[in-house]
Amino acid sequence: MTSSVHTLIQEQVRRGPGEPAVVSGSAVLTYGRLNARANQVARLLRSLGVAADEPVGTCLSRSPDAVVSALAIVKSGAAPVLLDPAAPLERTLAQVRACGVRVLITSTVGCDLAAQLLPAVQELGVRAVRLDADRHIIAALPADDLEDVRLTPDSAAHVVYTSGSLTTPKAVVSRHESVSDCVALAREEFGFTRDDRVAWCSSPGFGVSLVNELWPALGTGATVLIPDAETLLVPQRLRDWILRERITVIHLVPTLAVPLCELSWPADCPLRLLLTTGERFRLGAGTDPPFTIAITYGSTETTHITGRLGPGESVGRPLGDAPVYVLDESGERLPDGEAGVVHVGGRRLARGYLAEPALTASSFLPDPFAGEPGARMYRTGDLGRIDAGGELVLVGRVDRQVKVRGQAVNLDEVEAVVAAEAGAGEVAVVAIGEDSRVVAYLAGVDGSAVPALHRALAVRLPRAHMPAEFVLLDRLPRTVTGKVDRTVLPAPRRTSSPSVPDTAGEDELSGIWCDLLEREGIGIDDDFFELGGHSLLAARMVLEIEERRGVKIDLTAFYERPTLRALSGLVSAATQPGNVLVRVSGPERPLVRLVCFPFAGGGLSAYASWGDLLPDHVELVCVQPPGRGPRLDERPLEWVAELVGGLGPKLAADPHPRTYLFGHSLGAIVAFETARWLRRHAHPEPAGLLVSGSAAPQTPVTARAHLLPDDALLAHVGALGGTDQSLVDDERLRPLLLPALRADFAMHETYQYAADEPLECPITAFAGSHDDEALIEDVLGWGEQTAGPFQMQVLNGGHFFIASQRERLLWLLSEALEAETEKVP
Repeated sequence: MTSSVHTLIQEQVRRGPGEPAVVSGSAVLTYGRLNARANQVARLLRSLGVAADEPVGTCLSRSPDAVVSALAIVKSGAAPVLLDPAAPLERTLAQVRACGVRVLITSTVGCDLAAQLLPAVQELGVRAVRLDADRHIIAALPADDLEDVRLTPDSAAHVVYTSGSLTTPKAVVSRHESVSDCVALAREEFGFTRDDRVAWCSSPGFGVSLVNELWPALGTGATVLIPDAETLLVPQRLRDWILRERITVIHLVPTLAVPLCELSWPADCPLRLLLTTGERFRLGAGTDPPFTIAITYGSTETTHITGRLGPGESVGRPLGDAPVYVLDESGERLPDGEAGVVHVGGRRLARGYLAEPALTASSFLPDPFAGEPGARMYRTGDLGRIDAGGELVLVGRVDRQVKVRGQAVNLDEVEAVVAAEAGAGEVAVVAIGEDSRVVAYLAGVDGSAVPALHRALAVRLPRAHMPAEFVLLDRLPRTVTGKVDRTVLPAPRRTSSPSVPDTAGEDELSGIWCDLLEREGIGIDDDFFELGGHSLLAARMVLEIEERRGVKIDLTAFYERPTLRALSGLVSAATQPGNVLVRVSGPERPLVRLVCFPFAGGGLSAYASWGDLLPDHVELVCVQPPGRGPRLDERPLEWVAELVGGLGPKLAADPHPRTYLFGHSLGAIVAFETARWLRRHAHPEPAGLLVSGSAAPQTPVTARAHLLPDDALLAHVGALGGTDQSLVDDERLRPLLLPALRADFAMHETYQYAADEPLECPITAFAGSHDDEALIEDVLGWGEQTAGPFQMQVLNGGHFFIASQRERLLWLLSEALEAETEKVP
């Protein structure tokens, strides 16, 4: 074989250690730093007893850390087990058990599953390496290359689960020779060079992310760039990101690739190559993008097998020296033009299925056509024929496997899971329409059980496998032999709950949902995803709202509460009249801007007196939420994402290079999410984040004060001490004060943290020595939210030490801001 992938990357390090290897937003990981960090993590794995060829789990979102993790495992001589951070916990744990994983690399803020996954794997006896929380241990290890890595062509390169495998997990063990061949193909067939800027768009839980994107790019010295999830799903935003970041190569599934190709593109477009798979890739008439489209065909077990330039009926000719055979039921080769089962030979085949010798033997067969001992071929299960031009044309499957948004889904396996969860009754699962929408037909099941069934399936099934609809029947139709006749199942009757939108804005949003989901009516509290929505439809919805209403909705915020009622709140927040930011004091051209976010029950008055105590070069700006002060007549917001959705664009519209965000309690969470909003939408992060009296965002909030009766809520507010007691006691203000107070507490107590990469900006945390609302150990967790410097200051007092220790706090703040001005030339 050619050089293994880690030695190819080490060659790039020697050529240009300072060249960018991985870029995510403002975070840049050079080749030298990537290699050094991977070496350190590899040594940590060795110290934990990781052996050659051993499966080591990695569960991280698309991020520089995910690249470090995979490379480190390879450098240790082990094989990365690619775990999908978006998969249900139960599925991930089943994979960890089946692979015999003893060590797992993850991160407390780089994996959506982390809060549940870490304690669960520890119960299994798995040692978790957290790239953020354990960074002090990792940083103390030597960073030079490991010299004793011994890999053979047949060594395990990585382990990945086939996306269609549910009831019986199938872990495919890829070989290093296969991976090295893919890197060579990228150079020879697709022209990868060190000047390329390659987008990483696939899930880190899929093998394609390594063999099609990361290793070919990094093995040739190119730069890998990572779009955020929202950008990836909205074609117009993805195009703009490609143009802005000068992307030259991108790999996308057809459902993302087709709408991107059909957009208008400038003549000087930097994109030279779009790679996609052949299934259902059809461009609209007249579509002629200014870049090359390469259609490829392969599977987890085979990697790249065939390819062609430009769309067409076939999936192209064999790439490299991979032989492709079309065989009949007896294993004999068929003449060109006749359809049979596609088999693939050559050195790009996987080793087989982990710990499944019988399954491996039935799928990886002796190759009688190769003419050499020990040669193998893989039975793909695809039906195909060789056309007159010698290219492979796919015509179907021998089983009930379909592609849903680029993922292989075995309908029989989904049917088995649905039947197990539904209990009594009969089940049939089919795929309907051009987009292969999965629909489950149930007989003998009461309609009231469907919501609980949906929730149970969400725990077990990946999103692409989830039925988009549940159709209830008295009985399933059957053939004369007694088998379920799936060909005569009735079309779904797409109805919804009776609660209807009650405003013009909500009615307009309901119309958008009806069009996207092909329904006649939508309930105000219906869940978008339970109605059959998925991430691509959600992205189309966001774009439709932007075109109709002129407002941008954050997809991440929508995922937290995917109902019409919550969506209406996001739209309202983005179009909220009046000032959200109020300038309190400071010069017209300040050196530093300090933006302060109020705590629950507080408003502009909480920081109004600070102006006289801050240095003269600091501009004090306060956030004035609806329902407070002069905005009492406006609806108070109940959701962090609502406030951030209105505030983020206003900060971005009036940027200042040395903006600090400060927040106390709830305000700290809003400030943090505002910083993440700015980064997510390609705006500069703040110069620093200053958080006070707040547990780190990953700490679950267990209080439920917003559910208290009126008197109990007011008593709770009075006990905290943050709101003027005269206001709390004034019965005339209760009708105005209570809704705002209840909304503030609801905003904090229903906040749901979503893991993401750490901020690059420094974080300073202030804690009260006797603060029962934010314990010091929970405040320390803020250190995990930054890749930059972190420090914590403890002040004497309870939760509202910002009042009792105001002068001391402002002195500490001024010191931090003064240090910032010293950097100004």
